[in-house]
Amino acid sequence: MHRNCGHCNLRFEPEPGYFYGAMFISYIISGWMLLLPALALVFYFKWTVGQAMAFTIGLTILTYLKILRGSRVVWLHLMVKYDPKKAKPSA
Repeated sequence: MHRNCGHCNLRFEPEPGYFYGAMFISYIISGWMLLLPALALVFYFKWTVGQAMAFTIGLTILTYLKILRGSRVVWLHLMVKYDPKKAKPSA
């Protein structure tokens, strides 16, 4: 992630450990995103548990960074109030 927002100059890491809460959001997003397809593969498509686990591990590898960054964005939206008066005009 960038250090500051290019639009409003918000510092993205105001203190050490600020994104600790984003870790929980990441667990929730990845848990549902990985559990539901694995259950569907095992119970609906009759895959073996090993095949479903291999698919889930592959999906995790492909989406890890997106989930990590997305959870940080969700955490910022929950914790930081946007002030349009402080935003610098876009060029």
